[in-house]
Amino acid sequence: MIYFVFLILAGVFQGFMVSLNGQLGNYYSLFGICFFVHMIAAVLLFFYIKFKEKKPITFRGVPRYVYAVGFMGVAMVSTSSWCTLHIGATAMLSLSVIGQMISSAIVDHYGWFNAPKKPFRLKQLPCYLLVVVGVFIVVYG
Repeated sequence: MIYFVFLILAGVFQGFMVSLNGQLGNYYSLFGICFFVHMIAAVLLFFYIKFKEKKPITFRGVPRYVYAVGFMGVAMVSTSSWCTLHIGATAMLSLSVIGQMISSAIVDHYGWFNAPKKPFRLKQLPCYLLVVVGVFIVVYG
């Protein structure tokens, strides 16, 4: 149950974050926005790790492909900020749900990145299509 609360809260934060990133687009370039977002996050996380966890920050023992998340973060912040300025936060987040569903279904189906394998079943397809139809109603309705 607590997972649902945290995920809803994360969605609320994402909605606010995307809107604020779009506003930053009025003042900075896309990569300027990414710099501020990631630099502020890095500083906050550095202090959290240093003073709360009291662990050294190390890059050893982590598969190299995991660091692709940094590139994905820059791509996500820059594209969402740009799109929010042009189509609005609701349309941007609604359309991004489709991409999230596709990528997460692939990760679950194949068990990539040490995720538990949950094969896609054809009986799930109507649910995916229902979400896609709902997104298009939100965006174009």
